[in-house]
Amino acid sequence: MSIETRRATLNDKSALCVLGIKTFKDTFEEHNTAEDMERYIAEAFSDEQIEKELQEEKTVFFLAEDGDRVAGYAKVREGEKQDALGNRRALELHRIYVDKDYLGKRIGNILLEACLDYAKKTGYETVWLGVWEHNPRAIAFYTKHGFKKFGEHVFVLGADEQTDWLLRKDIV
Repeated sequence: MSIETRRATLNDKSALCVLGIKTFKDTFEEHNTAEDMERYIAEAFSDEQIEKELQEEKTVFFLAEDGDRVAGYAKVREGEKQDALGNRRALELHRIYVDKDYLGKRIGNILLEACLDYAKKTGYETVWLGVWEHNPRAIAFYTKHGFKKFGEHVFVLGADEQTDWLLRKDIV
């Protein structure tokens, strides 16, 4: 296995949609209703939505590829301001999704490193994210990499309001 990372382009739209849907279902389907899952997936992973995000000035996707197979992707964006971060220039780590066939093979580490490198090179001081309070695997991953809880917010999945923990890592 030889993993290469690169910045995604509009040509990667379909791969991002397919992997986004697959990994989201793999991770959250057993914990949510079919209706809520379908509603969220239709909003978050449509071709139109992913194309829009790929064209946003302050949004960047990174792909992790194993040959011609997409093993995972990450998305960072300037995102909404978090009062608890004060005046720090902050970048939101909006997604790290890894195909379940690649879990435990350091793809998440590779993608996180690409995101942190991008944040440093573009002058951000803090990287933050929201993670579902009932996702212990993700919480452990981010904690291992130095992220610390600084708050909570509501994440709406379909019609269900869920609690996300807000985690941050200061890089400057």
